[in-house]
Amino acid sequence: MGLPAWLVARDVGNVLAYTPLIRAGSARAREVALTFDDGPSIYTPQILHVLAQWHVPATFFVIGREAKAYPQFVRAEAQAGDEVGDHTETHAPMSALGPVGQRAQIVDAANAIRAAGAPSPKLWRPPYGLFNSTTISILRSLRMLMVMWTVDTSDYARPGVSRIAYTALSGARPGALILMHDGGGGRSTGRADSQAAPSARGRRAAGAAGLRVDRPATARGQLRPRRLPSP
Repeated sequence: MGLPAWLVARDVGNVLAYTPLIRAGSARAREVALTFDDGPSIYTPQILHVLAQWHVPATFFVIGREAKAYPQFVRAEAQAGDEVGDHTETHAPMSALGPVGQRAQIVDAANAIRAAGAPSPKLWRPPYGLFNSTTISILRSLRMLMVMWTVDTSDYARPGVSRIAYTALSGARPGALILMHDGGGGRSTGRADSQAAPSARGRRAAGAAGLRVDRPATARGQLRPRRLPSP
């Protein structure tokens, strides 16, 4: 798998030894990761169907309250072999919360994911891309890895199937982390995914935890909180 030049992100303990987050996979490997946020929802089965049709893995960053509303879909994600990550309990802006509130957001969602029948999440994504040093400290104590993104399809703005697919595919470079949504309102994502999935498969699609990542010369630059413009 390219060790030690790069590490496999599914070995979260090894990755956490040098960085608390990943912003992209390795550019040395011809692979991309499809990720879906804010679910599960009534749109999740459609996306799972498309992924299964093309034998493409994905990572679903799940909101705890939605996991409680649709536990069967979280279970279906896990049973399909897809990764289920933590996206907080209520999609809260983490940097606006204190330590107690932040920990509750992460832990409550993780508990909901486990209760729905998926493994305990090792990956976590911040809503709106917002986090701070408190967030990082909590994640370290929980042995969880933060996963950002390189491509935001802006599907939440409902730009249409063609635009969503174009944005995803134009950004599908080696190591890309492509952000889409399976929750949060009416979506064209399922139909756009039917266009993106075949091409992603040609690039060796990986779940976020299976994406190879480069070991940085220093992790210090990775520790700076960063705001990304996405819901």
